[in-house]
Amino acid sequence: MHIEHELTSDDDKATILIEGLVRDLRILHVTDSHMAEGDDRDPDALEHVTIVGGRFAERTPGGVPAQQVFRETLQRGKEQTLDAAAFTGDMIHFPSYRGIEVIAEGMAELGVPTLYTLGNHDWHFPHLPWNNETRAEHYPRFHSITDGNPTCHAIEVEGVRLITIDNSNYQVTAEQVAFLREQLGKGQPSLLFIHIPICIESLVPAVMEMWKAPIMMGAQTWTAKQQQDWLVRDNDLSTLDGVALLETEAAAGLAGIFCGHVHFAHADAYGDCGFQYVTTPGFEGGYRVIRLLPWR
Repeated sequence: MHIEHELTSDDDKATILIEGLVRDLRILHVTDSHMAEGDDRDPDALEHVTIVGGRFAERTPGGVPAQQVFRETLQRGKEQTLDAAAFTGDMIHFPSYRGIEVIAEGMAELGVPTLYTLGNHDWHFPHLPWNNETRAEHYPRFHSITDGNPTCHAIEVEGVRLITIDNSNYQVTAEQVAFLREQLGKGQPSLLFIHIPICIESLVPAVMEMWKAPIMMGAQTWTAKQQQDWLVRDNDLSTLDGVALLETEAAAGLAGIFCGHVHFAHADAYGDCGFQYVTTPGFEGGYRVIRLLPWR
């Protein structure tokens, strides 16, 4: 399967030519809006609505609430005549019922097939410990926007497989790797949507400059102090297996990986097979329209 990437300086676009594609497709990618929403269903979180909402409003275009930027982004997407949309986590800053409703309302408003995968803030209230137990406790809240399975999901749009894997704790499980391998083995062109980017050499310097830690999946240069500060453990064997899978012929049909987390845009090849696109955060007005074109 021939796949070719047309690179430009536009961080809000990605153009990929794919052999055998039936027609042009447009897919909206949005990540990291960090909306702080809440109501009396989550009383312990109400103070964070004001604190976090104000903090991110200082960084939005015009100093408006992050939800307003989110709505404006969706409107721009609708103007593109979309075929699908994917949201790759940290759309909300904590898992309040109201925040998840805002996401669901936006997804429904687009009127196209949608995918959602979680980020490291999606499932974590600031007053709770950041660990796998907290994530598991709040997973059920996301069932309505993840087709009942926040760990992994896939849909097909005009012969293209759109796949999500939750790597919001910097790890993936053996079951997720098996799911990814199965999806890639279907012989269709695929796009993978995750929150935390895969560690590739060209991404490392900018990540380290901004975050002072290698906050990427598969990174092997964490210091003990960085791991303690970010609550990140050594890579599980399954995580290393997942990263390795993306660099094998099994991933030859994977046209691109789309992610966020690090709060800046980046695009570059990984391994010998694919390309990774990191999208500008939604709270800054960022998004990416992925255009898939038949290769001739």
